[in-house]
Amino acid sequence: MTEARASRTEDRGPKTEDGSVLTLDIESIAAGGDGVARSGGLVVFTPRTAVGDRVAAGVAESIEHRGPDRVEPECAHYERDRCGGCQLQHISIAAQRDAKRRIISDTLRRIGRRDVELPEIRAGANAWRYRRKLTLALRRAGNSWIAGLHAFDNPARVFALNDCTISDERLMVVWREILAAQAHFPSAIQLRGAVRLLGATTNRAAFVLEGGRDWPAAEAFFKAVPSLAALWWAPESGSRRLLGDRRTTNEPGASFTQVNPELAAKLEAFVVERVMSYAPATVVDAYSGSGDVAVQIAARGVRVIAIELDSEASAWAASRLPPGSRAVSARVEDALRNTLPADVVILNPPRTGVDARVTTVLSKAAPAPRAIIYVSCDPATLARDLSRLPAWKIANVTAFDMFPQTAHVETVVELVPVTA
Repeated sequence: MTEARASRTEDRGPKTEDGSVLTLDIESIAAGGDGVARSGGLVVFTPRTAVGDRVAAGVAESIEHRGPDRVEPECAHYERDRCGGCQLQHISIAAQRDAKRRIISDTLRRIGRRDVELPEIRAGANAWRYRRKLTLALRRAGNSWIAGLHAFDNPARVFALNDCTISDERLMVVWREILAAQAHFPSAIQLRGAVRLLGATTNRAAFVLEGGRDWPAAEAFFKAVPSLAALWWAPESGSRRLLGDRRTTNEPGASFTQVNPELAAKLEAFVVERVMSYAPATVVDAYSGSGDVAVQIAARGVRVIAIELDSEASAWAASRLPPGSRAVSARVEDALRNTLPADVVILNPPRTGVDARVTTVLSKAAPAPRAIIYVSCDPATLARDLSRLPAWKIANVTAFDMFPQTAHVETVVELVPVTA
């Protein structure tokens, strides 16, 4: 079936033969958050719509009838600045979660050729103010800088962010300190910065700045922002380097971390429980990050090998693993073969999914692991990777609403050999 996208700003939307606008009834929510309608053999995607909306689409889009799932967005930037950080603030949280369940099921069926029921979705108490990391674009505006996000329908435009209602308020405090010290930024037209909270109850934060070729005022900047416990800089065409450090431990501050601590703890506990249900003696934790899951499993007397490319995160994992377990700093596709056999393998890759060499190694492993626990933040790459594992069947799919108000969802798939 042919696809089209309804336009808000250009005369390219779906129309009838006489050029008039179409009336579209929104039937479902697509993986990216757009509403889905059908008209004359076309599947039409319309942003910022809800199931049950009746939309007049063409040169511009307007809501003729509000669906029962539609709510008023809480963030002023969502409609005023057309913020692209969230995609689903206009939909009730219950409907968001139902849509995510359907996205997972539909994607696994369409791409992965796996028929699964609508998965259970687990959620936290907070649908707002849950993020502990906020990455913003920095743009020159005359003689000063603005920090903000991109408009969803014009990625080249960056608006000044006053507040982000899905982010911890402490992040905004640190970001205001950073902007107050902008006189010490590197010379550049544009930069990109990420603030990550390190403490559960304090404003201690790490900051990673990307861009610029020279930063002679880095030390002055670090002194001017007292909330920063650590400062990293990734210059143009250069690798990330640590420029300032007030941390009292070697806790990573620039490595990947889940942005929602409440749901991250629930997800980790779930993964540990599913791994331990197989009574393993050996476990490989691939894409292990800073090793939180590996450390919990090793504490239960299991020998764990944690594979992680990021050297800082791998070192932190190594420092916490007990004797008998170890951390390997390498690409998973390069190291996995030499860590097998294992009773259970955990895969927790980035959004791009696993390298094809990983699924090849697992497909040929002898003896095969008793289970693979795959943790994914992208249903499409998850489904692709499952299609590369035909000798494995799905025992369970569980979703976690790690990113409320956005179209993203975390999924845990438990795989066992077909012969099991």
